[in-house]
Amino acid sequence: MTGDTVLRTALSSVRGSKPGGPALWMVHAPGDSSSAFEPLLTSSLGSNFEILAADWPGAGRAPVEPQAFDLDGLVKWLSGMVDRHTPTQPVGLVGHSLGATVAVRAVRKLPRIVGLFSIEGNLTAADAYLSGLATAFDGPDEYRRHLLDRVRTMAETADPGRSEALWRYHKAILVASPEALWRIGRGAAAASRLDGLGEEYRALPVPSLYYWSRTNTPPETQEYIQRHRLRSVEFTGGHWPMIEQPQATANAIAAFFQPLFLARDESPSR
Repeated sequence: MTGDTVLRTALSSVRGSKPGGPALWMVHAPGDSSSAFEPLLTSSLGSNFEILAADWPGAGRAPVEPQAFDLDGLVKWLSGMVDRHTPTQPVGLVGHSLGATVAVRAVRKLPRIVGLFSIEGNLTAADAYLSGLATAFDGPDEYRRHLLDRVRTMAETADPGRSEALWRYHKAILVASPEALWRIGRGAAAASRLDGLGEEYRALPVPSLYYWSRTNTPPETQEYIQRHRLRSVEFTGGHWPMIEQPQATANAIAAFFQPLFLARDESPSR
């Protein structure tokens, strides 16, 4: 493992070879936790970056915070975490699934962000195929039971590589706040209408890269990527490449961010 692993309540980080240098914040999806990024926390990324991954309020080990039960609340939470734990250094954001949407919105609140790496983030309404199911249920407990059953069925029928990631996700859902899952999912479905989240992504004021697989990406989103010529890298595998293919994912993240951090270091305004 590269660097020293530091564990705090609801926050995992790796101090790389440049403490206080460029930082990468990993933002997980609803129902998930920072454990989704554990393979990256101990990857070669720690040689060049400080890597941080925090549990959303009501996920993993983090306490419930009702004010963070919607996208805007999560954006405020993430912005506060970045400012609190990496107050001065330049920062890159890595968002997974709906976590990428939270990261997209946080960019405008954090002027130190150099870029965003989106791992199958939500672009079209079709991307809310799990979180968007919350709109079909009148309460959080029913939705969580349905989600657990859905993910269990997916895990039981998946190939071994994808099955491991799905079972890990199932375990994370078990400890996640049902209220947070339900409310965030309903908010995500509303924001996804008319490709609203894709338009937010395209309007980013910083460079971005969309990391996706044909196996998981709905046809509507594949067409959106092509139509708008989004900068993207296609991978092969399931929805959690950071678990299934951690080194390849780490390499793609490093290749995207290293030039951005270098350009910032060389900027005359610094």
